[in-house]
Amino acid sequence: MKLAKIVRLDSKGRILIPSSVRIGLGLSKGMYLMIYADLNEKEIRLTPFADPKAKLVNFKITILDTPGALAKVALILAKYGVDLLSSESRTLQRGKIAEWNAIGDISKCKLSFNELKDVLKREALIKNIQFKKLS
Repeated sequence: MKLAKIVRLDSKGRILIPSSVRIGLGLSKGMYLMIYADLNEKEIRLTPFADPKAKLVNFKITILDTPGALAKVALILAKYGVDLLSSESRTLQRGKIAEWNAIGDISKCKLSFNELKDVLKREALIKNIQFKKLS
């Protein structure tokens, strides 16, 4: 079922999502939404992303560009309870270096934020790590 509603943008760029839409999508206060804007089509899409209890972290990890390297790093995150919600990777230099950007929920992580960083820094496949807490 599709719903269409006309809403107004306020002076701070906010919109109110009508209750019928919130109920239909199962949205609740504090929930994370992903906003996708297609500038060519002049279209915005909102997608439910994570529940309010999520602790989101953006991982930007530079790894060796070898078969299985990305999977190995993802397995390390999974081992400690990091729930990967979004991921994008690309090769920077074929056979040498690649970049992986991921958003994960660390609310159920078995390690502290700093301990998780330390574990990843010890992995030989990882050349550089940047973390940014989103919540």
